Amino acid sequence: MAKRKLLLIPAVAASTLLVFGGGVLAAAPSAFADTPTATAPTSAPATLAPPATGTQAATVATPAQAAAPAAPATAGLALSSYDPGSGQAVLKPAANSLAAPGASATVQPGQLIDSPPTPAAPQGALVAVTGVQQAADGTVSVSTRPAALPELLGNTSTSLQAPVSPAALNVLPQVKDLQVSVDLGPVNGQGSISGGLGLSADTDVPLPNGSTAHLAGSVEIDPTVSFSYQGGVLAPQQSRIGFDLGAHADWHISGTNLAAGASFKIPLAKLSSSPVVMVGPLPVVINLDFALSLDVSADGTVTVDAEQSYDGHWGVHSDYTSAQGWTTTTDPGTSTVSPLKLNLSGNASLKTGLLAEGSIALYDTLGVKASIEPYLRTAVNGSVVLGSGAPPSGSGTVDLYGGLDINGALMARLAILGTPILEKDLPFLAYHQEWPITSQNLGQAPATAPVSWNSLNSAWADDNRSATLKTDWDPYARKATCPDGSRLAGLSNGGDLGLCTSVTRPDLWAADHSYVVGHGGSNVSADWASGYNKAQCPAGYAVTGYSRNGTSMGVLCAKSGAPLATTSRTVWFDSGDNRPAGAGGGDFAYGYYKGQCADDEYVAGVAFRAPWWQLWAARPYALLCQKLG
Repeated sequence: MAKRKLLLIPAVAASTLLVFGGGVLAAAPSAFADTPTATAPTSAPATLAPPATGTQAATVATPAQAAAPAAPATAGLALSSYDPGSGQAVLKPAANSLAAPGASATVQPGQLIDSPPTPAAPQGALVAVTGVQQAADGTVSVSTRPAALPELLGNTSTSLQAPVSPAALNVLPQVKDLQVSVDLGPVNGQGSISGGLGLSADTDVPLPNGSTAHLAGSVEIDPTVSFSYQGGVLAPQQSRIGFDLGAHADWHISGTNLAAGASFKIPLAKLSSSPVVMVGPLPVVINLDFALSLDVSADGTVTVDAEQSYDGHWGVHSDYTSAQGWTTTTDPGTSTVSPLKLNLSGNASLKTGLLAEGSIALYDTLGVKASIEPYLRTAVNGSVVLGSGAPPSGSGTVDLYGGLDINGALMARLAILGTPILEKDLPFLAYHQEWPITSQNLGQAPATAPVSWNSLNSAWADDNRSATLKTDWDPYARKATCPDGSRLAGLSNGGDLGLCTSVTRPDLWAADHSYVVGHGGSNVSADWASGYNKAQCPAGYAVTGYSRNGTSMGVLCAKSGAPLATTSRTVWFDSGDNRPAGAGGGDFAYGYYKGQCADDEYVAGVAFRAPWWQLWAARPYALLCQKLG
């Protein structure tokens, strides 16, 4: 299975120490200053603790010394209150603990408090004690600072990849009458997962246009968490945090006259779990959250009664090494999307997908978040019935495609020597794949071509959707090309993701299919994006493709078959999404800022430059949008 990797944050100099999430991966305490030479890491077993019942005791420990991990010093105390903002906490004897009388009196400044999830600290806590105030009732009030994983694990080497118990997943239903079950066998259709958490629903859901759709289906998920750590003398040498998710789903959706440009999510459930990895006697808390939704988008008018099935597994991880810094890894795994029954009428392209939005973090700090969506896309023009073991029937054309989109970001809460320097999520390159399933032509199709919205992704390979243009229009560059008759409508600030459309003006390209390529300021007559490099088309041409070669970008300019206006505006998307209200095409670049022209406009140019933290790769920051005329 292919894996995608992108360096996000370069490794810092040896004298500069990373802090994991403002307190989970940081400079080691002063004890390490007495150990200037490297020592071999100590291997420690890692196991996943069983689901907890009741309030769990914290580990109060002496910080790691050289190669040795932290040493538990006081047992039987639990956090009864904790304020992460001020660092103030209160410890008291845990219920049913075997704590010796007066155990709280042994808590000393400089010790670590490593707490599993409790009502006082739902995401767990890893802090160092800076002050102690005893109370007569056996409790102890402490002031704390965020501690670091090297203070806890020292020069330990450990790793774990383990499934999360379905019993440990908390489920918050988002639709009426959601049913939850554990350890399902294969469900209706082509299920392949033998155990996990099962969700099922049969309900009507409101749509943004005021109508309703009926949703019935079941989803089964099987999450696995990954954690590894290898300490060093002054800073970690390696660490990983990530998750894998296996899933099976069957769903049935029906609705009438979904309007053009409709794009909506039907939330199913929110799931969360806080598994605890025991590294020897020391707990390391992982927080896992998922939101499951049915994602529907249509770019025309369509009536739908569809059943489909999904099987697959995939994973997303963030890795740190002292040599490379931070990287993210996307493992698309395997995915199978099967249309079981389709009854469609209208003139549209309809996409239905199972959207899983997940995040994983150590304690409440740094981790990785991702959106994973297997989907079925159907382009219909007419009235077509497929499936149920019968031959296709109806009149018109239908094309079916399966697809998988993975987007995400490293949740950046990085600090150097305890000082936050970056509080912005850092997107990683997306994974997008779409494959044909079948194409049917049943009788005479209606003459009107459906409006189309197509997403482009040239992150890992050229993405050429043109049936006419087969030449390498920008040699040595990674490029993407819209389908014939479509034009570029939007771009993302990173990820090499784009959106094409034929709305308002289908078949824009002139009959002779003339085109030019715009580079490095050619055709720029006005400074519409001051301070940025620009790739622009000449008058009478519209952008139908984009390219990137290192720090340079280019645009493919298709000659228009009809006159184009020159009324223009600059659409900036350097600090947030900038898209028209009710914009079609859906979220074509999840996790990235996006810019998009209006339905009656076309892209005439792209402003770009390389960001300060990624000097080897250009990113677009603004679009020149002009009226179609």
